[in-house]
Amino acid sequence: MEIVIYGAGVLAQLTKESVAAAGSNVAGMIDPLGNTEYKSLEEFDKNCDIIIDFSHFSSLDDILKYAVKNKKPVIIATTGHSKEQTALIEEAAKHIAVLKATNTSFGVTMVNEILSYAAKLLKGFDIEIIEKHHNRKIDSPSGTANTMLEVIKASLGEDRELVYGREGNSKRTEKEIGVHSVRAGNIVGEHTVIFSRGDEIIEIKHEALSRKMFADGAVNAALKLVNKKSGLYSMKDLLIV
Repeated sequence: MEIVIYGAGVLAQLTKESVAAAGSNVAGMIDPLGNTEYKSLEEFDKNCDIIIDFSHFSSLDDILKYAVKNKKPVIIATTGHSKEQTALIEEAAKHIAVLKATNTSFGVTMVNEILSYAAKLLKGFDIEIIEKHHNRKIDSPSGTANTMLEVIKASLGEDRELVYGREGNSKRTEKEIGVHSVRAGNIVGEHTVIFSRGDEIIEIKHEALSRKMFADGAVNAALKLVNKKSGLYSMKDLLIV
């Protein structure tokens, strides 16, 4: 399989290694900043089977334009998209297979499944989410934390007030879900969901020790997405049988 990697830096290089380990080939490396052989997909002049996007949400137009025109499936593994960009992704999925993933690791995919089940069992518990990332991350809360929130709310089947950070003199309400972001040093990614009631605390946690897991997860998903019909897919659709 011929894979285009859209992005630069450590994660792009790790993805290149994961592609080779999976027995596939890198058809091209694309970075809008010019650190690779191509600056955009408009310049790309080779054939490919699928695109993995580990760049920045600002590259979305270039990626979707090429993917839809050439009928190539795409993995969008970036976060911070606007509502308008989300709508563009949904429109593209009518024509090609699109995986929209806030986190491409196998472990986080499994944690979301566990959270869906746990939220049903622990419906009367207070819920707090704490996510930690490196000091260069732009968006907060993280896309992964937002996905965890969506999973929990869907499982609870009721509206909850989302409280981002906490200050002042207001008492926590029964229907709150607290969300807290930490940005420090070189933390790759850590997400903890706390369920607490009375004298009991249950924590469900995922910690990324390196970015390699994102690369491996994206390539594994690509091997399955390439054979899918048009539509919008999640990591659960591709990694859980």
